[in-house]
Amino acid sequence: MKSDRNWLWILIGVVAFLLFADEIFAVLGAVLGLIFSVGFTGLVIVAMAAVAFAVAIFVGCSVGFAIAVALLTLAFVLFSWLWPYLLVGLVIYLLLRKRPKPV
Repeated sequence: MKSDRNWLWILIGVVAFLLFADEIFAVLGAVLGLIFSVGFTGLVIVAMAAVAFAVAIFVGCSVGFAIAVALLTLAFVLFSWLWPYLLVGLVIYLLLRKRPKPV
């Protein structure tokens, strides 16, 4: 009696897939897009911090200092997009500042 209902579940699954195929593919695409966009970038950032931690340990630093190196690496990686703007701002400041007059 249990095997008699298998064809019914298969039929219900096929009909549901035909009716909701667009929604199913949209959800799968959104999930895969989120994993690829955030996941790979996040994995690369964590990998850079792990490499910095491993290098600090291999060199012979203490664990606390190695954690500090990894955190500093995370800070540099996460704010790497900001450095060009800071440099342009520094150049503009140096060009527009009022120079002190020599005495």
